[in-house]
Amino acid sequence: MGDAFDDLGFAPAYRVEIGPEFPGDGDWGCPVFGFNRQRQLDEPFESRWGTLTLVRVQPHDADEWVGTFEAGGLGALRGVYGCPSPNGLCLIADGWVYLVDVTKPDAGAVVLAYPVHQVVRVADIDLVLFVRSVDIVALGARGIAWRTQRLVVDDLWVQNAARDVIVCRGDNLGGTPEIELDPQTGQQTARTFLSSFWPPGAT
Repeated sequence: MGDAFDDLGFAPAYRVEIGPEFPGDGDWGCPVFGFNRQRQLDEPFESRWGTLTLVRVQPHDADEWVGTFEAGGLGALRGVYGCPSPNGLCLIADGWVYLVDVTKPDAGAVVLAYPVHQVVRVADIDLVLFVRSVDIVALGARGIAWRTQRLVVDDLWVQNAARDVIVCRGDNLGGTPEIELDPQTGQQTARTFLSSFWPPGAT
C-alpha cells in the first residue's frame, strides 16, 4: 500500500497517517482498534489472511486513535480514501472496503464491498463508486446510496463518471461493450442490457 492518502477531492475532518512506526515501548498513547469482516477484532494485531494495514487517525473534533484492518486475502487493491461524509474514512485492504466513522471507531467498521478493483469519484457529486467485476456500490454522504444489479458478464470498469452519466465498459458476450448508468440511482439507461441475454437468477 502506498503511503499517500487520497481525499478524492472531499474535505475530510481528520488527518490520517498510513503505516505509522510502531512505538519502541509498545505504547501508542491512544486507543487501538482492530477491524475485520465482522466489524471489529478483539485482538487488533491478529490477521488470518495476510498483513494488516495500520493507520493513525487524528479527527478534528475527537480523540486520536490507531486502527488495524485485516487483509482481504484474494483482492489486489489497497488504499485509504476520503468520503462524502467529512468523518468517513474508507480503507481498502486487498479488495475489502472498510468504512469507519473516525469519531466513533468503537462502533466498528462497515464492510461495503468485496472484491473491489476500482475506486472512482463522480465528478461534481458527493458520490464514490466502488467497482467490482460485475456490479457497483455507490457511497454518498449518508452511507450507501445505491447498489446496482449485475451489469455485465465480467471485467466491469468505469470509464467516465460525470454528473449526468456514468459510462462503464465490460464483457457483454457480443453486446455493446459500453453501458450507461444514471448517477442518481445506478440504473442502466442505455446500450445492451444484461437481462436481454443473461438467464434470470444466473450467477
